[in-house]
Amino acid sequence: MATPVAHSLPIHLEQVKLLYRNLNVAIPGNLFVLAGIIWVAWPEAGKLQGWLWGLAALVLLLRSVDKYRFGLALGRPDINIVCWERRFILGTGLTGTLWGLIFQDLFTSGRPDVALFVLYFYGGLVASASATSAVRFPAFAAFTVPMTLLLMFRALQVGETLYTVMGLAFTVFILASSMVALTYSRIIHESIRLRFENLDLIARLGQEKATAEKNQHIAEQAVLAKDKFLAAASHDLRQPLHAQGLYLDAIETYLQPRGVEHLQALRRTNEALSNLFNSLLDVSRLNAGIVETQFGHIRLHDIVLPLHEEFKTRVAEKQLNLKLECSNPVVFTDPLLLARILRNLLSNAVRYTEQGGVALTCQLTGKDAVKVAVTDTGIGIPTSEQANIFDEYYQLANPERDRSKGLGLGLAIVRKLADLLGLPVTCISHPGGGSTFALEVPLGDASLLQPELPTHVAASIAGVNVLVIDDEQEILRSMACLLGSWGCVTMTAESALEAVGKITQVGLQPDLMVADYRLREGQTGAQAIELVRRHCQRDIPAVIVTGDTSEERLREANSSGLYLLHKPVAPGRLRTVLNQLLK
Repeated sequence: MATPVAHSLPIHLEQVKLLYRNLNVAIPGNLFVLAGIIWVAWPEAGKLQGWLWGLAALVLLLRSVDKYRFGLALGRPDINIVCWERRFILGTGLTGTLWGLIFQDLFTSGRPDVALFVLYFYGGLVASASATSAVRFPAFAAFTVPMTLLLMFRALQVGETLYTVMGLAFTVFILASSMVALTYSRIIHESIRLRFENLDLIARLGQEKATAEKNQHIAEQAVLAKDKFLAAASHDLRQPLHAQGLYLDAIETYLQPRGVEHLQALRRTNEALSNLFNSLLDVSRLNAGIVETQFGHIRLHDIVLPLHEEFKTRVAEKQLNLKLECSNPVVFTDPLLLARILRNLLSNAVRYTEQGGVALTCQLTGKDAVKVAVTDTGIGIPTSEQANIFDEYYQLANPERDRSKGLGLGLAIVRKLADLLGLPVTCISHPGGGSTFALEVPLGDASLLQPELPTHVAASIAGVNVLVIDDEQEILRSMACLLGSWGCVTMTAESALEAVGKITQVGLQPDLMVADYRLREGQTGAQAIELVRRHCQRDIPAVIVTGDTSEERLREANSSGLYLLHKPVAPGRLRTVLNQLLK
């Protein structure tokens, strides 16, 4: 396997190529924002605004020319990739500075409607930069920092309390956006590095194919390395996403009404990044064959009704109809995996439908099975493409690789999960006539029903003593912040011994415990919970939170008999589980 040094230059080249490729989206987006600003501000625009608009348009034009010249330079073997990256960063820095000056001139307390308009476009530009420039963090910073500082300075300059709070809120917003950009940059770097390493591995396997025994040894080592990467990536990369989600929920009570809009935008960014990351890991785990099934007898309503509730808001936002037509038979399947299949199908249907609606239907087939189908009135799929839509990273109607449309992994995950459950998936679709994806689920036995899944409980947990055990300081701080916002009395510790010491010192026993599964020195969360229970001499309700997805780790965690949650955990889901444990 090649060393990181050997791959550093090709990785750098791929990252810079991606930066320039993303200009296909970034430049039209900036021009759209500029056109909106001119349209709103034209009646009262002065000479200074005119000059700033002209300079912004000129810089965007020069960046388009620079992108064309970069494309020509790629054909030369002596390309100086550092120089081209510096030119890109200079371009983003000039663009960000000009936007800051334009926004600064428009942002006045006398026109709150224009100020809100400025904030709307500012948030859009930062979100766009997260997707198009974060592959190299200096490029993202060069764009967002001068724009944010100039706008923050203008808000503070107004002198009114609301605008002062708003100016300080920009600091929180840009820090959170930077965390997302850094995480995204690391994920892209890691994926490019793995691609080169996989290419190297393929080349080596081709050269050593003559010796079957040696080939077998290399293949075993590759599988082992992949399993280790999956476990490490799942735990380490889920940590910042988990902490960020907790912080976003905790700071809502401290924001002014206008700041809540930005918080919601950050939540959507966090959710989108989590979904993309989870899709990548799901495909890797399915390919590695480490996804276990847990079949059982369950009522179909327990699976489809929560999905209907989950998608109602998304469908309403696009002014579509969401129809559920389903009797309530008992089926025999893995409820979590079937729910994931239907969730991906519904998500695809909503994403590619602009008019009409989406329907989730269940119909008995007379063959000891129930046909579950997701139907939409969307763009449809040509017959020639229907054999390809279940391939990984394959997308229709997304040549620009818009990340809001996912990575092209949803249907690949559907096919792999369906194969795992032994459920063939059928697709009937015509261009412009919508699509129907269906699968037949075996009927179950009502006398062998599993217990009903816990429902959401919105009871208050204020005043409850909660002990959090985790070896990551950032997770401890974010959990304490979130639990404190719910009114809980929170005690944090990095190990079981530290937790016991604090309980003894404070003289206050916990009502609930939340522990990470993987702690320092080989200790597990289950062991830590057991030690605290023995010390307190009572069976304290507890939940395990883990970012591991390896088969061995999951089997160990499940064998503990404790409630198990996977990072990143949605704050609402955590609160529901804590309420259930208290009962």
